Amino acid sequence: MEPSTSPIKEEPIMRQSFFSQLLDNPVVTKELKGRMRGRQGVVMLTVYLALISFFILQAYVFLGMDNNFRSATPGFLQIVGKTIFSSVVLLELLMISFIGPALTSGAISSERERQTIDLLRVSLLSAPALALGKLGSSVIFLLLLIFTAIPVQSLAFFLGGVGFAEMVISTLMLVVTAVFFCTLGLFFSSFAKRTLIATVSSYGSILLSFIAFLVFLFMMGVFSSSLISPPSSPNSALYKDVFTVILWLSFSTNPFFAAGMSEAILINDQSVFFTTSGLFFGSTSFPILSPWIIYVTFYSFMALVLTLASMYFVSRPDK
Repeated sequence: MEPSTSPIKEEPIMRQSFFSQLLDNPVVTKELKGRMRGRQGVVMLTVYLALISFFILQAYVFLGMDNNFRSATPGFLQIVGKTIFSSVVLLELLMISFIGPALTSGAISSERERQTIDLLRVSLLSAPALALGKLGSSVIFLLLLIFTAIPVQSLAFFLGGVGFAEMVISTLMLVVTAVFFCTLGLFFSSFAKRTLIATVSSYGSILLSFIAFLVFLFMMGVFSSSLISPPSSPNSALYKDVFTVILWLSFSTNPFFAAGMSEAILINDQSVFFTTSGLFFGSTSFPILSPWIIYVTFYSFMALVLTLASMYFVSRPDK
């Protein structure tokens, strides 16, 4: 009998999802095991929770010493609960802004310092997988910090005033902030030859962006009278709305202002997505998005751009 010459049918290979590829990345596994087995992860987690717990404890002790707090009305207790919860969220935003770049600023540059970057490039691991693995391990560790602090935040529920919307918005903003600052450190680490240079560049860019934000607000305040036409002008309402929207978008890119204004809109307007009051910016003739939506959209886009740029620089051969 003649051997069969029919072609062998190959079974289709199932494409893995993005999260499956990320979790199956060996870099993620190696970095997470190394971070959690060492002292750095335990110390960072302990200090992070200790600072938040200490802040909440001081707030409760301070309130307990006030005689008005013991006989306070439920409305007053709700205000106190919202204040404590918002302060804790702002404290978490501040700490994540400092921890994120520290975790990733030496992700790629440290491989160059140890002269192991060439070994990674000749392996089966692609440049995008290497960048995503370094980024994924740092983001997962920061998510661990965020979600372990949720039970501590929930202590504010005893006073009331904190709802499900506040929890979802604050957690979403913290997650996006963690991803962005991790990508910021990874971006400078992808082309820097020294970890110190990448670290200084990361924190320097944060400081410069904050200074630029203050300068922009100062310039807007100086030229506000010339930007807005006189009340007698037929286009005065239009110019006022445009000026208000520009200020609104600018303030919404700042994490502390965005969190505070979103909370104020929830309290004053009882709205999660839109507002027309504009708070202290002035009312508008049309609804504008709540600051947390603008913040999440802007920094999600920036994180995507920085991640793609990091992949590009990692794939380039070193000179």
